[in-house]
Amino acid sequence: MGANRAAGQSELATMSEQEGPRVGIWLFPSVPVREMVDAIVAADAVGVDEVWIADEGVMREPLVALSAAAVLTTRIKLGIGITTPMIRHPGAIGSSMATLDELSDGRAMLGFGVGGNLTLAPFGLQVEKPVALIRDAIRVARAVTLRQSAQGYEPPDHAMPARRVPIFVASRGEQINRLASREADGAFLSGVPIDDLERQVGLVRSVRPIHVALYPSVRFRPPAPGQAEDRASLRGTPDEIAAMLHSLSTQFQPESIGLCLVDGDPMAAMTASALATIAAFRSLG
Repeated sequence: MGANRAAGQSELATMSEQEGPRVGIWLFPSVPVREMVDAIVAADAVGVDEVWIADEGVMREPLVALSAAAVLTTRIKLGIGITTPMIRHPGAIGSSMATLDELSDGRAMLGFGVGGNLTLAPFGLQVEKPVALIRDAIRVARAVTLRQSAQGYEPPDHAMPARRVPIFVASRGEQINRLASREADGAFLSGVPIDDLERQVGLVRSVRPIHVALYPSVRFRPPAPGQAEDRASLRGTPDEIAAMLHSLSTQFQPESIGLCLVDGDPMAAMTASALATIAAFRSLG
């Protein structure tokens, strides 16, 4: 465990060496894969730091989209956020992410979580021991990416060379967030109600400092008549949302901050609004 923690801290230092937080976007794989790739290429072209794609089981495959984007981009970090060891063996996902990291010259990021209803329900899966599930997944995936031994795994001669792929954990549960603080390189906080962020950030920083990626959901369209307000989302124009992000960044000092694009509008339109928001956020200093 000591070597693994040292590797995580080294990766944390590398990811946090720039001034101010990294800025990124999160995409839901409900659109054609070419549209997701186009969005990532556009984000890379204007200097967005990172992109995450959700893994929703039988929806479009995020690793295919990220791999396609890897060969068309030069600097943007590429994350799967999140996948679950309930449908992907952590050894296999470790190998896949190490391969993406090799293809992208060191830009891959792995996010683990228990998984939600969209992912698990089609297979009739239920999670009985979520903390142990994520703990074991972190350890096995990290061992595979670093070509190290772990409980139940010994690297064979044909294992690929070691790659330093940062491992994030996404959860709203107290015990898994404390686990992230103990064993992960980062925490991916998305979809968290704004009034619960202080507690969640405290949990993922409760044991040791890790890379906090703070990704509130954002909505650029006005609410429909009679629609209840979503307390987990930021809503407004790009300038208004940029001001809200700046306030959250000032309060919580995350290493990364970004936008979960959840409106369901055409990808090109959401990307344009997201990039305008990021430009406005950066102008605030």
